[in-house]
Parts: sequence; structure tokens; C-alpha cells
Amino acid sequence: KASKSERGIGNNHPTVKPLKLMQYLVKLITPPNGIVLDPFIGSGTTAIARQKLGVRCIGIEREKEYCDIIIRRLKKV
Repeated sequence: KASKSERGIGNNHPTVKPLKLMQYLVKLITPPNGIVLDPFIGSGTTAIARQKLGVRCIGIEREKEYCDIIIRRLKKV
């Protein structure tokens, strides 16, 4: 479960993942020069993990309120 500090203020997404878990999974499945595709990017933890690892990412989210959360979280990284 993601800590309150990882979630950030105003992040009401129901399934925020721990950053260390997502970094591990991104490393595990992404080949060299690969791109992570997250079709349900939710709160953006995958995007934050890939940014810290220097991997490219395409994230898709249909809910505007979650897109706002993702943008806020990415600006902090």
C-alpha cells in the first residue's frame, strides 16, 4: 500500500501503488530502449517510476480528475 506521503495531498485515487513496487516492475519488464505502455495510468505511479528510471512511457487515462493528479505528482519529481 502506498504511504500518505507517496499519495500526496488531494490524491483520491482508490488504487495508488507503492513507487518501489512500480520501479521494480518497470525494470523487470522493460527491455533496453523500451517504452512502458500503461493503458490505465490512474494516479501516475507508473509514470513516476519510469521517470526515475529514465524509461519512456505512454499513459492513457480517461478520467480528468485522475489526469490532474498525475500532472501534480509528476511535477514534484
